[in-house]
Amino acid sequence: MTKQEKKRLSAVLRATEFLFLENIALKLVLEHRKVPNWQKLLERLLTDKEMMAGVRLKFSDVYKEIEASTDPSAALELFLGELPAPKKTH
Repeated sequence: MTKQEKKRLSAVLRATEFLFLENIALKLVLEHRKVPNWQKLLERLLTDKEMMAGVRLKFSDVYKEIEASTDPSAALELFLGELPAPKKTH
């Protein structure tokens, strides 16, 4: 694996880690605040065809770019640039 590939893979892992931690934090806040039925609300959102179509549309562009590109990592970097950046801790 080249240095550039390692850098790209690290960016993917950092973004994934951040989104995973953010997801856990949101679940903990919902449980701590005793938001009733938050899991049912989540299930309803995940079965919402319009919302899921929007999510699929965003990712379908990335998949198409990866398939059409001779350098799929460039498409991946473009996608990663749109993800929220981890907050700096002091």
